[in-house]
Amino acid sequence: MKICASCGAQIEDGMKFCGGCGTPVADAAEAAKEAVGAVNAQAGGFPQQTNAAPATDPAAAGQNYAQPQQQYDQQYNNFQQQAPAAPKQPNPLVEKVKKQPLLLAIPAGALVAIIVAIIIIVNVTKYQKVDAKELFEFKFEGLNNYGTVTGTLNAYPDYVYKESDTALALKSNLKDLKGMDEDLADLLDSMDTTDNKEEISPFLSVDPSVLEKTWTKAKDTKEMISMRKALLKTNSKGNYLIKAKFDKEKNLKNGDKVKVTIECDEEMLKENKIKLTNTSFELEVKNLEEGVEFDPFDEKYLTVSFEGMDGEGYLNISTTSDKLDEVYYDYDYYSGLSNGDKVKVECEAYGLKPAGDAFYFESNGKCYVVKKKADLVKEFEVTGLKELEEIDVFENIAFKFDRGTPFLRVSGVDNDNMNKVVVDNVSFSIDNADSLKVGDKFTVKAYAYSSLSSEGYKVKGESDSDGYYTKEFTVDDTMPSFVDAENARAAYESEDLKDMIADEETEIKTKLQDTSAGWLWNASNVNYKGKVEKVESMVLKDVYVAFTSKNNYSNVSNYVNRVYGLYEIKVKTDDEEENSATLYALIYMDNILTGDGKFYQSSSWDTLDYYFYGTMNDFNKEVVSKEGYTVTKSGGSADVEEEEKKPEETTTTTTTAKEEESKAEETSKEEKEEEKETEKETEKPAEEEPAEETEKAS
Repeated sequence: MKICASCGAQIEDGMKFCGGCGTPVADAAEAAKEAVGAVNAQAGGFPQQTNAAPATDPAAAGQNYAQPQQQYDQQYNNFQQQAPAAPKQPNPLVEKVKKQPLLLAIPAGALVAIIVAIIIIVNVTKYQKVDAKELFEFKFEGLNNYGTVTGTLNAYPDYVYKESDTALALKSNLKDLKGMDEDLADLLDSMDTTDNKEEISPFLSVDPSVLEKTWTKAKDTKEMISMRKALLKTNSKGNYLIKAKFDKEKNLKNGDKVKVTIECDEEMLKENKIKLTNTSFELEVKNLEEGVEFDPFDEKYLTVSFEGMDGEGYLNISTTSDKLDEVYYDYDYYSGLSNGDKVKVECEAYGLKPAGDAFYFESNGKCYVVKKKADLVKEFEVTGLKELEEIDVFENIAFKFDRGTPFLRVSGVDNDNMNKVVVDNVSFSIDNADSLKVGDKFTVKAYAYSSLSSEGYKVKGESDSDGYYTKEFTVDDTMPSFVDAENARAAYESEDLKDMIADEETEIKTKLQDTSAGWLWNASNVNYKGKVEKVESMVLKDVYVAFTSKNNYSNVSNYVNRVYGLYEIKVKTDDEEENSATLYALIYMDNILTGDGKFYQSSSWDTLDYYFYGTMNDFNKEVVSKEGYTVTKSGGSADVEEEEKKPEETTTTTTTAKEEESKAEETSKEEKEEEKETEKETEKPAEEEPAEETEKAS
């Protein structure tokens, strides 16, 4: 980068002429050389021509000459340019040096430094300094805590400058700018911004007198207009190239400090002899008005209520006398509402304007703040409608059962203890209700008639698309179950079945009295001589239970379970040779259930009967080995064990005693032969019940 010796302007490499004054580049270098040479010549220093011979002592002259010459060459080379030589013209700087006698007394080296300093000063001071802050109009708008800041060039509209530039162009010299042109005055008087004329930046004014005082570096009117246009230059979108940036632009409050940075095209401004100063500064936020927080749905302004019956309700909105004139409410006409429904109400405010991230509007001299637009919409939940009394149709529900687990069937709902309202207005049905075991689930469906709501009730819960309310239940051990080997003895000895069994025991004893063995129709291989005169003992030997091997009730034939009470009976006969005998009696009961801590037969027509066997082998063959059933001996009780130790006190009372293990094996050879013959005979079918007498002895 070189410096023009004529005007001090910077010269880009390769330029042949100075952009400031038009001086050829080569002449600029020559001017510096001439200035230095002139000073040296006037001061008696070295001659301008380096090949001149010394006039005095060569040695002394050479010594005096060498140093100035060296300095001169160095200074000259610093100003040497690469451009071709141009016609030589008088140089203002050289002429000025020649006219200043005092400069001749300054040594050459110091004089060169002064010249360079002068050149730099001229280069710096040629720029028109513009305070960036003076170019802008800054405004704080909005409300305290929600304020915004803007900064725009404080200028007239474009068309004003077009008119003024035409008028100013007629002034050839700044000295001709005596005051505002009449045409400009008329133009400004016709503008809406007339009252704001004094706020326009002086650098952007159209008043000739203001421009003359402001643009001190402009040589003429043309340059002044050019420099002002540089400040007003825009981009392709019509935005000014000079713009203000803020570190914080919104949600401002009074007292905040906002840092402002002015951005510009510095090179473009330099080309127009403008240097922007004060491009970074702070502004204090002031004069923001206080706002009033506004809730449009405050009961102070609005009341929302719901009226009518649940399911047929409607929305009722009313405003108070405090409602602001700029506010009104919008909502749909809602009907058929139920408690729990949602309705939406919207508020609209005239003149709503942004304030930072918030919004505000003015009413009655006050500013009302809405923090966000979403606050202008509110959803209300429907409440207060007269409700139907809710009733749980499944509460305390009871069921009717057929059979028991694992073949339980839920036959229906037991209405005996159910709420009469439910009984009269709700129907029930049951799904998956057959062949249930403990842990299985079944579903109860309830359907409410319209008469239920007429009586002021509704079913608790949600119905399906068909209007059914459903609930799932699990089969547990409180529901009826068939007695098995674990509880068969407890059932047989329970108070619940005591009377039934006692009747059978009595009938057995009666049956045996005065009866010969051949006359026992419901008997198998019973063989004693004579007639029974007396039943000496009848002892419960064991309790067995037969349980079906089927897993579905539809495949079960006759009965699910059969509980057997096996008795050992000793009788005294009227036979003179063998007047005592032992036989076995079996009392059996079909389909014994337990539930609610009780034992009972499934129905009144289930079998209850007895049968006689001559030996235990007969019993085992016909009962224990039944096909299609698992027959198991039921466990005994502590009470039974205690009674087994007691001696028989009477032959007429039914007691319990432990069977003598060897008794069953004391069968005579004749009986064994008879058993073999019996095995050859056709046996009864596995599912066939023991033979029953057509009539029981009375």
